[in-house]
Amino acid sequence: MGILFDMAAFYRWLEEASERELLARRDEALNMENRISDVDLKSDLRRLVRMIEEELVARKFRV
Repeated sequence: MGILFDMAAFYRWLEEASERELLARRDEALNMENRISDVDLKSDLRRLVRMIEEELVARKFRV
């Protein structure tokens, strides 16, 4: 259940984190991407960054 639990925790964090926390984690992930050589890991990291960015955009358009 490891990865499922981790993703559930990530989704929960995504909903509960402040905008400042989202931006900080996104920036940290983008900086980490430059130091990673594994292609699959980079892909996973970009997916998480995309999800954070989607949450930021969605919050701007919520009523």
